Amino acid sequence: MYRMRSHPMLIALFLCCIALLVVACGSPGTGSTPGGGTTPTVNPTPAGKTSTPTPKGNGNGNPGTVSTTAPVPATQTSCPASGGGRAAVLAPLALGSDQNIVYIVNQGPADAPTLATLKRYDVTTGSKTEILNLPRTEISEAQVSTDGQWILFVAIASGQAKLQLVRMDGQGLQTLYCAAPPSNGANTGSALHDAQWSSDQKLIVFDSYTSSGSGVYVLNAQNGSVQADIFMSGTGVDYPILTWLDTTRVYLLGPQVDAPSGALYLLDTSKGANQNPQNLPVVVTPTNTFCWNSDSSYDGTQLYTAECTTDPNPNGPGIGDQRGPSMINVRAASGGSPHTFFTNANMAITAVRAISKTTLLFLVENASFTGNADTSNNGLWKVNTDGSGLARLTSDGAGVSGGPSNFNMFSQYPWSNVSRDGNLYALQHSSANGKTQSLLFGALNGGTPTTFASISDGTQLSIVGWTTM
Repeated sequence: MYRMRSHPMLIALFLCCIALLVVACGSPGTGSTPGGGTTPTVNPTPAGKTSTPTPKGNGNGNPGTVSTTAPVPATQTSCPASGGGRAAVLAPLALGSDQNIVYIVNQGPADAPTLATLKRYDVTTGSKTEILNLPRTEISEAQVSTDGQWILFVAIASGQAKLQLVRMDGQGLQTLYCAAPPSNGANTGSALHDAQWSSDQKLIVFDSYTSSGSGVYVLNAQNGSVQADIFMSGTGVDYPILTWLDTTRVYLLGPQVDAPSGALYLLDTSKGANQNPQNLPVVVTPTNTFCWNSDSSYDGTQLYTAECTTDPNPNGPGIGDQRGPSMINVRAASGGSPHTFFTNANMAITAVRAISKTTLLFLVENASFTGNADTSNNGLWKVNTDGSGLARLTSDGAGVSGGPSNFNMFSQYPWSNVSRDGNLYALQHSSANGKTQSLLFGALNGGTPTTFASISDGTQLSIVGWTTM
């Protein structure tokens, strides 16, 4: 049900190494359970400051302020008419100045969940606050809005996948779209996945698979209209959504048919419904399809791509290891010749994220399926966009026994992984044996990271993004 946003990282070796891993967290605690139907208006919370979106490209989500909280008008949690959507009901929330990490807690097995919770952690006070509890539900695809006031997520319960929205204070829970249950015994999560909210908060794009076929859909959050920009009748072939480039164009990965995606495409939602995927412009065709990853630049004018080296598995299909040399290159956002500005002979760079105009984060995950691997460089690193300023931020061997690290699994905006003030990062980490799952944060200027949630009982946890409260 959890579909990692870093789709190119899902190489055969890495999947084999972490197939049994599930993310987990500290105990979710208790809280009120919202009912169905409508959500009543609530009293305003104390005034503060929060950002309003006027982003450029991925943007930083912090261009302006709102000083007053308004009650949320009545909202609906029931499903809209089949195939239709519902306009988002938004009301401003005045936020504070403390940096907060929003994260998911899912209790119980995926096929029989017991409780899903959205929580936030205040890195200044160390306090944890429950935003929303949903019984017998699993939450996935969660992301924080550009303005930091709302959380978009997919709730899966009783064989139904719903696209829902809730304000950061827990008010205004609403359902924007419900997917038809998939056929042929497919996982319910496949009916609605890879949801991404545009940075201007007007459009939501998602993949959907139903009994009639699969496609890429666009929901207009202002009027509730839904259209299939790509639809392939009678097939389960998927074009996974990577991230928005700007407010109309979306990067799509090529279909994963018995192998990782072998290309990156650009879908222009302004061109309307029923586009032929074979006519989509190709932005990237990686040299090594088993180990590559991409992210758009901070201003949306360029695309960064990382690739590492792999060797064939001598004992069967797939690969036997991932290792250096690796490279990070940059090209125009819509494609073109790449310029390589960083290389390393010893690192398997598996994921890259643009977090400012001049800074990238990347993950190193050397591994071997057939023998020993040099894991001494594994962990989180940063580097400037000209290749200078290389610095290590974490070690996978620190704290939780040498397992892999992951960025936010659901979105790639800067605030998905880095605090709104640009000073802190958040990371997910698993032990080598998969039994201990941890969430941590640290300073981008270095130092020992702080683990704020860790558990070993199978409870699932995922980072959602950063806001201020």
